[in-house]
This record gives sequence, C-alpha cells and structure tokens, in this order.
Amino acid sequence: MAIGQELLDVPIADMVRDLAAAVAEGQMSLDRASIDTLRFLASDANAIDLIPQVTEVIAPTATNLVVGGNNVTVPGVSVTQQPVAPVRTTLLQAGLLPTFYQFTEALIEVKISVTLKDTGSTQSESRPGFTKRRVLAFASPVNFRNASTYSHTSEGSSLLRVTMKPVPPPTRLAPDLVTINATVNPPTVTRTER
Repeated sequence: MAIGQELLDVPIADMVRDLAAAVAEGQMSLDRASIDTLRFLASDANAIDLIPQVTEVIAPTATNLVVGGNNVTVPGVSVTQQPVAPVRTTLLQAGLLPTFYQFTEALIEVKISVTLKDTGSTQSESRPGFTKRRVLAFASPVNFRNASTYSHTSEGSSLLRVTMKPVPPPTRLAPDLVTINATVNPPTVTRTER
C-alpha cells in the first residue's frame, strides 16, 4: 500500500466523532456527580442550624468614676449583638450549591510528517576491451560498484486538549448583618446582606 493511500485512510472523521462522544460522556459523568452532590446538600440528614440574622446595637453609655474624690462621668458606647433564633436548614437552603463544570473547548490536533526517499544508483566501470551492457546478472572483479538505497521515514503526533470551567461558589452562608447605631440622633441602621 502506498504512503499516500495510508494518509488518505487516516480516520480523522472517526477521531472527531470519538472526541465528541468522549466529551458528551464526560459531561454526563460530571453532571451526574454534581446531581449526586445536590442530593446530598438537599438531604435533611445533613441539615444545620443557621442563624439568618444578627442585630448589633451600638448604644451610648456613661461610666461614673471617682477621681480625686469627685465623680466624673466618662461617655462611651456599648455594642450588643442579638442573633435571631437559629433556623434548621439544609445545606442547599443555606446556599451551598454543587459546582457544575462545562466543557468549553475541545481541540484535536494531528500532525503527520511523511518522508519518502527512493534513490538508486548503479555505477560500473569496465576494463578496456569490454562493452557496457544492461545485464541483470554479471560479475566484474575490477572497479564495480553497485549502490541502491531506499529509505522511508514516517512521523506522527497528536494532541487532545479539553478545557473545563467551573461555576463560582455562592456566598449565602454568611448571615445578614444589621447594625443599629444609637449614638447618633436619629439612630442609623445599616444592613449588610449576603
């Protein structure tokens, strides 16, 4: 079989089809793993007590000190934190989500290098009195050289690259924070939501 024919017989379409099938199978396997994680996170058996909100109250206070026999009032503030009652929640309700991966790129690169070299040379020198003839079998003990070379080099390389990207994790596990600053008039309320 000729080298050119072997190059034509390379199953590039099969490689592309196999890559697409492998990516689809890999994507399905990744999705199954994420769904299993989702079931674990949604299970009541793995529920936690979550504090959904903490209220901080900053209030003015006064401290009375006796300095040199005199009563001195020192202004100050006090900070009290009041969390609401914990709520029993699943890990999914608390904001933990499974990471789903997606194949964003798939690349097949095939490089084939074929070198075919076919050289042949026949040199003969005849002694005086002999004539040159094209004879398939002959003997000449003096100054006869016959060189025939055939070389074939075939190289191949392939590269398969697949890129996956994850979804960033959510930050819903942190509680909302409400701060009431009663040191100013009127008091200010600052709310930090998750």
